[in-house]
Amino acid sequence: MEVQTALVLTIQLIALFSIAGALLLYLLCKVRGTRDDATGTQKGSILITCADTALGLQICTFFASKGHRVFAGMKDPVESLPAKLLRGWMKMRENSDTPVSGSVVPMKIDVTREDVLREAAESMGAHLNAGERGILAVINTAGSVYRGRIDSQDSLQWENMFKNNVMGCLRTARAFIGLLRPTRGRLILLGSGNDDDGLTVFMATRNAVQGCADALRKELRPYGVNVVTLDSRGVPAESLFKAPVPYTISDEEGVPTQYSADVLTSSALGVIERALYDSRPSETYCLSVSNSKFQMKLPCRSSLKISASRTDSKPIQSV
Repeated sequence: MEVQTALVLTIQLIALFSIAGALLLYLLCKVRGTRDDATGTQKGSILITCADTALGLQICTFFASKGHRVFAGMKDPVESLPAKLLRGWMKMRENSDTPVSGSVVPMKIDVTREDVLREAAESMGAHLNAGERGILAVINTAGSVYRGRIDSQDSLQWENMFKNNVMGCLRTARAFIGLLRPTRGRLILLGSGNDDDGLTVFMATRNAVQGCADALRKELRPYGVNVVTLDSRGVPAESLFKAPVPYTISDEEGVPTQYSADVLTSSALGVIERALYDSRPSETYCLSVSNSKFQMKLPCRSSLKISASRTDSKPIQSV
């Protein structure tokens, strides 16, 4: 065989193998993408234990926008302000050009009452689709904070913080572990926070939650359930459990009441997203939010608007 003919054949073989390799790679990517679409993390169910707070509301709408079914825990899932906000948000997004692929299911949850938690777990099981064996994650946003110096603070406030922050964390874990085991899901807790003046007892509860998370992590590891804490340093303690504030922009009849609330930055939401999606999650994720404040307006019957506040936390007029 002549050298020139051999060279031509070699080039043709290389080209043929390159085309075959590219085609094989395309098919592999296609198969993987199909599998991800069928069993992807963005179509599972998530529980947010407290959507009565501004923080809980934002996390609910964030993950619903990602395609999840979000169970939103509330003291009153029908007539409360947060329930109306979520219904208005879903209605608005359903009528928009880019409707939400996920959903929000308001649900009565009180982390201080085991009977309510048991009923919620049973109700969530009834909402799951036939192919769902459990839920992807429980994100515990319930809790309370009271600022005061140790020598003058009412001890009833101490008891309330321990009851909500620590005992509530343990009750939540016990109530919903059965829904996390089948999916090898994730329990996400608010861990350490700001060590600020007048927060001695509050910080004691946050450190206790961190200790609970460490112990739960060891206990649940054999079941494949990951326990993750969110380091909230950088977020004011009161903002963690602050309720949305109602206000009106007009006295005219028919103008909907709107609500403002300090919420996390997009980068902090991305941290929570990684805490949920990482295949090998870290034990702790730091929210590391900046000092700038964001406001989120959630009208019951009109549009949603998110805008930055440069000077204070007063509501920004909608356009």
